[in-house]
Amino acid sequence: MYQLLSEKGIYKMGGILLILISISTSFNSYKKYDAIFYGRDVIVPVLDIPISCKSSNKSVKAYFTFIYNGIEYSKNIKGEYCGLLERNKTVKLKINSDNSVFVYPNEKMTMQIISIVILFIIGILFLLKQNEI
Repeated sequence: MYQLLSEKGIYKMGGILLILISISTSFNSYKKYDAIFYGRDVIVPVLDIPISCKSSNKSVKAYFTFIYNGIEYSKNIKGEYCGLLERNKTVKLKINSDNSVFVYPNEKMTMQIISIVILFIIGILFLLKQNEI
């Protein structure tokens, strides 16, 4: 028990935790990557926009619901799509190979990749630091 609470143990547990979080996040991000780079374009009917873009803030995010292959999905509304979604009854999205992730045609994941890499590097640094102690 003392080893886990020691400085060395804290660095070891923190490093392992950060590495596991970065690995699990990267597995989840692969579906989004698949949709962005290899996805096919689909035009989906917009069912509802329950929260308008104007009333959206950091705690209440604007989203819309749509149907694809008879299943109802929801997606967050990016700023440039607010007006488009309020005017049109359909929206063009990209979908991954197993039909589980929808992205906007111009959606990027640069910050998500950078975050995963930074978490992984910090986890490695924590593990290296615990070896020095």
